[in-house]
Amino acid sequence: MLPSIPVTFVSARRRRFCALACAGLFLACLFRYSVSYDPNDSVRRKEEMPRVAINLHETGQFANPFFPLDTGPTAHLAPAIPVFLALVINTFGEKAAGIYAFKLMAAVIVAIQVALFPIFSSRLGMGQLNGFVGGCIWILAKPTLVFSWEAYYAALLIAVTCCVFRWYLDCEAHGARKVAWMLGGLMGLSILTIPTFALVLAAWLAWEIWQRKLTFIKTSLLPLALLPAFIISPWVIRNYFVFHRIIIRDNAGLELSESNNDCAQFSLRRNMDSGCFAHVDPNGGAIEARKVLELGEPKYNDLRLREAFHWISSHPARFLKLTGMRFIAFWFPTENGTVHYTGSGRRLERVLIYLLTLLSLNGLVILYRRDFKSAAVCMSCLTLYPLIYYLVQFVDRYRYPIMWLTFLLGTIPITRYANSKLLVDDPSFERPPGASKDITPQV
Repeated sequence: MLPSIPVTFVSARRRRFCALACAGLFLACLFRYSVSYDPNDSVRRKEEMPRVAINLHETGQFANPFFPLDTGPTAHLAPAIPVFLALVINTFGEKAAGIYAFKLMAAVIVAIQVALFPIFSSRLGMGQLNGFVGGCIWILAKPTLVFSWEAYYAALLIAVTCCVFRWYLDCEAHGARKVAWMLGGLMGLSILTIPTFALVLAAWLAWEIWQRKLTFIKTSLLPLALLPAFIISPWVIRNYFVFHRIIIRDNAGLELSESNNDCAQFSLRRNMDSGCFAHVDPNGGAIEARKVLELGEPKYNDLRLREAFHWISSHPARFLKLTGMRFIAFWFPTENGTVHYTGSGRRLERVLIYLLTLLSLNGLVILYRRDFKSAAVCMSCLTLYPLIYYLVQFVDRYRYPIMWLTFLLGTIPITRYANSKLLVDDPSFERPPGASKDITPQV
């Protein structure tokens, strides 16, 4: 008879394996996204996020996001990333060292995100091995890195928030209070980083209130409702004193109007190539920028919102067609802003993204059968987060904050098939507390 192996030894062995796998993914991803130093490069002042960061560094004011003119105070962007980039510029400047720091941080953040795939996958009921395979596929695909925007920071933040929420769902009343404080802090930071994720957070809160009722009020109301409100309050108060209204981000009117008008196409690239962008966006020319300066940003966005609603109500068929094309582009992103989705220079990236997008539907069904709570967390992100992006012009970075979820779910059918052929289970799988059973098939 073979001697039994202590459970603690197996657990320690799994932890070491997971740590080594995460380290390997980090190094491989960092190498894949390696950046070079260009002494002639500099931070691009024409882009909104770096421009606000530079203005914050130089004047201490959130202002002037548009290149043609200085348009004054702004809430056009959420504050977290401009503040962070302003600190980077304060340290490294806006010349070659500054832009290199931007790019290097982007690569490091993506490498951390991919390195944590086994942990994200395990915490969301999919198994560590599934996360490792998903990370390898990501490294092979190498989704494009847009280093001057918040997308990659938001992706890591959303992934951590989803895992903490999944942890919270299985906590008893006493333990839930402790986890809820952590979750509430992440929720507040998420709103300051990517406000479009607030719809998912609202759905989570509604779900918890319905599930726990009085228990939620006793244990989680303060950390999950009041703590996020406290975290975002300085930004809201600032906007109230500057604009005399409660604002978190005020670009909805502009985005809807420039995406839905007589000359609008479904993607930003198409609008720029056709010249439509120059006529409808403050970054495209001085005419619109001057309107922002004269009216002030909130009133300008109110005007553009009315224009958007009027056009949509007058052209319902055209609006539905644009929305349908944006829906397709969001889930099957295009390289050049046209309907030719395979592109020419990034074909492997697109093929792998399309494949995993399709497989993620099956992966979500498998996850639902094994762990309903994890499936519900994933489903809320996949259905609620993209809603606003179906209504505005397609930009491929909009998908990035939830792209990690597509890779993990899309890998489930692959690992399940491999396990069935090899007649083994995922040896590193650790079921989330409360999950019904292992997602990998028992053979």
